[in-house]
Amino acid sequence: MNGAAGHGSSSGQEPPAPGGQSHNRISGGTFHGPVLQAGTVYVTPPPEVDWPVVVGDVPAAAGAFQPRAAVRERVEAARAGRGTAVLTQVLTGGGGVGKTQLAADLARDALAAGVEVLVWAPARDPLTVLRLYAEAAALVRAPGVSGTAGRTEPDARRFLTWLSGTGRRWLVVLDDVADFGPDGPLWPGSSRHGNGRVLATTRQRGAHASGGGRALVPVGAYGPAEARTYLAQRLAGAGLPHLLDDGADALAAELGRLPLALGHAAAYLVNRQLGCSAYLELFRERTRPLEGVLPPDADTERYGRPVTGALLLALDAAQRTEPRGLAAPAVRLAALLDPDGHPRALWTTAAVREHLARQRAAAAPDGADPAPDPAPDGGGDGPDRAAGRRRWWPGRRARAALPPVPPPAGPPPVSADEALAVLSVLHAYHLVSVPAAAAPHREVTVHALTARAARDTDPDGWESRLAVAFALYELWPAEEHADHRLSASLRSSTSVLEEHLGADRQYYPMFLLHDRVGISLLHAGLHAAAVTHWTGAVAGLSAGAVAEGDPEWIATRHNLAAALELAGDPERAVDVSLETARVAAERYGPDDGPTLSVLDVLGTSLLAAGRSAEAVALREHLLSRHEALFGPDDPRTLGACNNLAVAHDRSGRHDRALALWERVATGLAAEEAEKAEDAAADTPRSLTLRLNLAVTHSRQGRPEQARALGERVLAASVHLLGEDHPDTLTARAALADFHAAAGREAEAAAARAGLLADAERVLGPEHPDTLTVRGDLAVSYRRTGRTAEAVALAERVLRVRLRTLGLTHPDTLLTAGNLVNCYAQQGRTGRALRLAEWVLPVKRRVLGAEHVGTVTGRHAVAVLRIRRGRTLLAADPARAAADAAAALAVLGPAAGPAADDHELLRGAAAELLDRAREAAESPGAS
Repeated sequence: MNGAAGHGSSSGQEPPAPGGQSHNRISGGTFHGPVLQAGTVYVTPPPEVDWPVVVGDVPAAAGAFQPRAAVRERVEAARAGRGTAVLTQVLTGGGGVGKTQLAADLARDALAAGVEVLVWAPARDPLTVLRLYAEAAALVRAPGVSGTAGRTEPDARRFLTWLSGTGRRWLVVLDDVADFGPDGPLWPGSSRHGNGRVLATTRQRGAHASGGGRALVPVGAYGPAEARTYLAQRLAGAGLPHLLDDGADALAAELGRLPLALGHAAAYLVNRQLGCSAYLELFRERTRPLEGVLPPDADTERYGRPVTGALLLALDAAQRTEPRGLAAPAVRLAALLDPDGHPRALWTTAAVREHLARQRAAAAPDGADPAPDPAPDGGGDGPDRAAGRRRWWPGRRARAALPPVPPPAGPPPVSADEALAVLSVLHAYHLVSVPAAAAPHREVTVHALTARAARDTDPDGWESRLAVAFALYELWPAEEHADHRLSASLRSSTSVLEEHLGADRQYYPMFLLHDRVGISLLHAGLHAAAVTHWTGAVAGLSAGAVAEGDPEWIATRHNLAAALELAGDPERAVDVSLETARVAAERYGPDDGPTLSVLDVLGTSLLAAGRSAEAVALREHLLSRHEALFGPDDPRTLGACNNLAVAHDRSGRHDRALALWERVATGLAAEEAEKAEDAAADTPRSLTLRLNLAVTHSRQGRPEQARALGERVLAASVHLLGEDHPDTLTARAALADFHAAAGREAEAAAARAGLLADAERVLGPEHPDTLTVRGDLAVSYRRTGRTAEAVALAERVLRVRLRTLGLTHPDTLLTAGNLVNCYAQQGRTGRALRLAEWVLPVKRRVLGAEHVGTVTGRHAVAVLRIRRGRTLLAADPARAAADAAAALAVLGPAAGPAADDHELLRGAAAELLDRAREAAESPGAS
């Protein structure tokens, strides 16, 4: 909740005074007071795990499933002689041979035999595997697991570590592995007790598939008896056993006895109530024109043409089922999306419904059947309105002038009910699967072989791809926090679509989708993936698609810098921002708007890298240029002033920051009354500036003005953005801060408790803003005497920040100081001292010896040494003297605005040292 620059939380702290009192204050996420730290954190034992743990959706048993006895014997044979190593078996075979169904049956058998952990992971997308591993890590309580989206990969690796050492029996199934190299899914690597097993399915069978100690288990088609039994059971189960006539064996042979092809054929027989002999005659007729429709590498077992023929026969029947004429274009759209699942809601988008209507009208016997437009060749100049079709827009520079979804001419779109009804038709014919129980936003799946056949036989493939692109863009939530699971599903389907597009991904609207994916990765906390994404985007721009210095070029590099910062590589972020600034200055000049904006982003990168002095110098330069160009009271100048204040605040120069915020407050004060009454004047930026004004009132000792203005900002934010928007949550946090600053700690605690519940729901329990609120609540609890609750909250925040940010991050240091105060108030002086002394050297190294955080850290250690020495004075004067000497040593020379406190502490330590020495020299001393 960083919408208001210069504003943050009240999670700061100050060291307890020598008399035992302690006072804390934090605002703007910036520490105002000493930061204390200690070394031991006690963790509440987690609840018991409910065994067995099953993660992922194990496919339900198919109708008339055949047990594949011969293949099972090979699976059991491969299990022999593996010792204590992880048994890794790979079911390998051509498309449609039933590998997934066999793996699912083996997984169910394993559960029945006592396996305690089962993970079923669609392995085509390595990120999906990581997500499921991370989910499993949380369920088995793997040590160090976070359980949040932003830490997916570390949690996944912790799960693999847990697997390697656990004594429980486990099975991991990686279904449909497409890449056995470093870009593929993570594989469990060891099992110390020899109780682990990995089962994978793949279409590959080369040396790479059998590397890494994997044992290949070939899976072929049904045998003659299995194929006939399948058809017999399938037709009998539908109540139509008479359809199994003398042509059954010949039909099975013509289909290559592939389970997938037999499933399509059986569906057609049932829905059309057609006997095997009659179907065989139709099948053979339709097969002849489809020779060569699949490339050789997709037909390793030479069953591609029969499978495609069976698919198209079922599709013809589906086309004649109500709603008529929609099945064929619908299955071609589904074929372009993630086969492991895409949102059912996609089918109600205007883009899909318009496309279905156009395709149905074009195929109508009594209607016009316009010839398809040629595929884009880079020379098009806009959408063909007369033909009623969307078109690819070549030329990336034109994007700024184009609407996101240009409305096409043509027939009215089909209704949402019709679009959903055609999904039911496709499901009935086994062309897609829409199970009743499916993961949210993964409700519609399609077999990869079906999808391949549908794509390869699509006469208007480019138009189908365009419709899917518009539909994905249309469905994407405007705010990523609104539904993170929907965003994840859209990201995976966009990736699949981009694979099918190849070079065409440069056309509108695909570049919009590509950018949305990158932003989504940043919001989801998948920072490493975001770095890869934006690095690729920058490389694409460098290839000449966009000129250096264009707005798109600048924005893409800004996103790469942000990804690098979040991924823990701020120095590279600085390098990216420096190059961006150089190009902008050369193209636009030193005082043009784009250059000034780029330089401000460079200041952010410098702050993230801990180069505060450079950031301050740069932003001082920017403020002077804004003053010269726009005048001292221009909103742009006030924005530059605010940003400089943030840089000073982050650098520990709080007096300078406050002076700058006072200037911003003065500049905004004249407009405040008018803006408060004019709701139309509210914008997110104006609300941020007004919130900063409220923060300034609070810092200048005007809490009632701060509270009144904060309440108006909160009301306007709810009206403009909604209750769950992150900026609204920020305004709520600020209002709680104002209560705390006015001494209304009970009100602050109540406000923060309610805010924490909403932040956990909207953002997640380990989102950085949620952690800030939890830390603020710990401070409120400590100040209101609820010390045990404060300790529990602060310990939880520190554990997460140590794991996600590391000890050197300023937020971690701040949290450690808050926990020191909690321990000190509980009377646990020794633990508080250990934590404070553990973190102090880190502050010296990271912040510098003269930074206010380091100085207050020294004071904290001194206070705790003095406090402990006083308690030891009578019983152990030698140890008391040692504590006093250590306090004097850590204090060092006085520095900065804390000089008065420094001298007070030196005096207290010297007095303790003298008394300890006198006690040690007294006749009764031992």
